[in-house]
Amino acid sequence: MTKALVLSGGGARGAFQVGVMKYLKEIGWEPDLVCGTSVGAVNAAAYGSGMSVEKMIDVWKTYQRKNMFRITLPILFKSLNSRHRFSPMSDIRKLKKLIIDQIDIQKLKNSSAEIIITAINMTTGQIRYFTHHAIGIEHLMAASAIPGLFPWQIIDNEPHWDAGLMINTPIAPAFQRGATEIITVLHSPVGAFRQQAPRTPMEVAELVFEHFLIGSYVASLPDVSWQVNPNAEIFETPMPGSPQLQLSRMDTKIINIAPTRMLGFRSLLNFSIQQAQTLIEEGYNNARIQLQYFLKSRK
Repeated sequence: MTKALVLSGGGARGAFQVGVMKYLKEIGWEPDLVCGTSVGAVNAAAYGSGMSVEKMIDVWKTYQRKNMFRITLPILFKSLNSRHRFSPMSDIRKLKKLIIDQIDIQKLKNSSAEIIITAINMTTGQIRYFTHHAIGIEHLMAASAIPGLFPWQIIDNEPHWDAGLMINTPIAPAFQRGATEIITVLHSPVGAFRQQAPRTPMEVAELVFEHFLIGSYVASLPDVSWQVNPNAEIFETPMPGSPQLQLSRMDTKIINIAPTRMLGFRSLLNFSIQQAQTLIEEGYNNARIQLQYFLKSRK
């Protein structure tokens, strides 16, 4: 049995993943494969480097935004006023130092679990997957390079940035590696729970954004609708979910763990200790509740 953990992108929402990982450790569920996009790539690399969950929690509770990147008025004005040459909106030298200091790349390359992270080749539009044998600091910086906010990174003489634009929840490698149990960590209830129709302009904007993020994941799920009744007049992608999602793809079980509330736009860059603490606790508690049915079915 190959177990895969899929970690979505979502900026500061990534603290939720660490809470989930804490619960998975407690129940002894250890992945053979960890796939991550954006902040999920950083958490995946931290796991692969041997960083304990306790240490990951400590890092999330210690490093606030000012310890990772800064957006100042001069930098912002330079970025917005430049007509001839792009200039990113933030200085990320501290983020790079944080990754260098906290993630042991050599230990990552020797990881017993396979680690796969993503980035986009900006010139070709290709999604590139890097295994732990290939991952270096530049790959993690590229995976974290939010377009416009952070500078892109050069890999193999080509510019790369955050793959969250195209594949925010990278489940494809888990299918390709033949995983039979896949736990996918989402950063929104959209894609895990049925939502009410939005009422305000802000709710519309947020739902649109979350649909954009979940789109590639939904499209990657097994298309059982066509198989069940090939003569039907209406076909649809499978509902990603209930908290204990299980879809039949040969012998593969796919389980979602997600927040039960909308986290809002501000949560994406809110690297505060308070939000980190809240999301870590929610990740742990939601994993405990949402995995109950799955754990019972394994016995």
